[in-house]
Amino acid sequence: MKIKKQIDPNIKESELVIIARTEEEFSQVVKQYHLKDLTANEEDKLYLATNQGFEIIKIREILYIKSIKNYLEFYTVGGKIRVRSPLYFYEKKLAKDFIKISRNTLVNFEQITRLETDFVYGVVLWISEDKLPVSRRYLANINQKLKEGARK
Repeated sequence: MKIKKQIDPNIKESELVIIARTEEEFSQVVKQYHLKDLTANEEDKLYLATNQGFEIIKIREILYIKSIKNYLEFYTVGGKIRVRSPLYFYEKKLAKDFIKISRNTLVNFEQITRLETDFVYGVVLWISEDKLPVSRRYLANINQKLKEGARK
């Protein structure tokens, strides 16, 4: 790898350019130096290692993520993907678009279709045809996100 230094007092903002031969090589450099991939804005993807190999999914297509023991189930527009990983890893990685609604469930805020009270579960939210209970402990997360959305 080469690093070039260029000093220009006329620029308004510092710039870091990574030139790679392949997308995979670019991703490795970004991960190696703990950089945020700003080029991927709308097409952000996750690379998930499953028992069958790697699955590449777009973040905006994830409906919700449910933790079951040592596994995560990613419920997406196209189906369900099972991965062996801790939930906290994806909670940090997806913090911008996702909120935690219970100890074992993260939801894509943009995919929520309805929020209602339920006699059995208390507060529930609907994502597509799935009804997910919201823990009282995490209800503040939803209220905060709704307030942020109302300000925009």
